[in-house]
Amino acid sequence: MELEKIYNENCLITMSNMPDNYIDFVITSPPYDCIRNYNGYQFEFEKIAKELFRVIKVGGLVIWVVADATIDGSETGTSFKQVLFFKEIGFGLHDTMIYYKNNPMPQTGNRYHQHFEYMFALSKGNPKTFNPITEPTKYQGLANMKNRGQNGSLDYEKVERTKEKKVGNVFSILLVVAFLQRTK
Repeated sequence: MELEKIYNENCLITMSNMPDNYIDFVITSPPYDCIRNYNGYQFEFEKIAKELFRVIKVGGLVIWVVADATIDGSETGTSFKQVLFFKEIGFGLHDTMIYYKNNPMPQTGNRYHQHFEYMFALSKGNPKTFNPITEPTKYQGLANMKNRGQNGSLDYEKVERTKEKKVGNVFSILLVVAFLQRTK
């Protein structure tokens, strides 16, 4: 496989040409629940999941961005079925993050607007690398760290605050791509 080349082909073909434990990181937003027509492309989820597990290095991650269709007023639950399948074949569910859309497509009927998609962080073993996004902390000095023990009691411990903290697992992204494409 060449490293700096774009392959415009079925991902199963691309991955079949890769050796085992070859890739450190994958981020993808695959088609789900037949929401769109991709010119006859068939999304073979289980085959793709198994190939991802084969080609991901131990310590590597797959970020799987997915949501669910609504059929007859009920969400399909496909995203949860997929993440459970990933766990069955050996991936760990390292983190569940939310991709929050500030301006989603409006929906009609008796449902709220769909403001998010899941971003499942799937790991093969313990992740080798973690470079968190951080932000400055608001306060300095000592803080009461509370922890509820197994017996239900609340224990407090004084800890020194850090200058930075990891951000939460909800990522807010403004969707402007479709608007920009329509205005050209």
